[in-house]
Amino acid sequence: MEQMMESAIESGEDGQSGSSADSEPPEPGSTMELSVLDAGTGIPGEDLQWIGDRLSEAVDHVAPVDPKCIRITARIVDDQEMDVAHRRFSGIAGPTDVLTFVEKMDRGLEVDLLLCRDEALRRASEFDHAIRRELLLYALHGVLHALGYDDQTPEDHARMHAEEDRILELIGVGRTFDRGGDA
Repeated sequence: MEQMMESAIESGEDGQSGSSADSEPPEPGSTMELSVLDAGTGIPGEDLQWIGDRLSEAVDHVAPVDPKCIRITARIVDDQEMDVAHRRFSGIAGPTDVLTFVEKMDRGLEVDLLLCRDEALRRASEFDHAIRRELLLYALHGVLHALGYDDQTPEDHARMHAEEDRILELIGVGRTFDRGGDA
C-alpha cells in the first residue's frame, strides 16, 4: 500500500508560499499540487512530509520560468521497479536515481517523478547523510529537468548541480550533490 503526503501550495504575488487552508481560495492557476508517495519501500510518513515541505520551498527558489509547475507527484520506488521503468522509458537496463515525466497543460506543467529509494540509500550511506536528503535532491533534480535544465554536457552538468546546491542551501538543507570539502 502506498503512503502519501499531499499538500496544495498557494503562491502569493510576493512568491511566499503558505497552506491554502490559511488564506483566501487561490486564483485559478496559482496553486501547485504536490504529492510525495511511497510505493511500499518503507519510507516513514514524517520523511515523506519533510521531502514534500522542502520540495515546495525549493520550487519557490528556482529562477522564474514559464510555464510553471502546477502539479508535482514524486513516487518513491525500489531498484526493481526503477529498473523496469528505466528500461521501458529510456531503453537502459538497471536502476537510476530519478526519472522525470512532464506533460504541458494549458495552465502549466504536470510533473511526475520516480525516485529510487535503493539508490538513495547507497548514496546517502556513501556521503553520510539522511536518505530523505538524498531523495529531496533527486526530486529537485527531476523538477529542474522538467523546467528545462539539462545535464548532458559537462558544462550543463556543472550548471544544473550548482543550481541544486544553491537552492538546497537557500532552504536550509545545505549542499548535497557537491558538498565541497565536507563530504
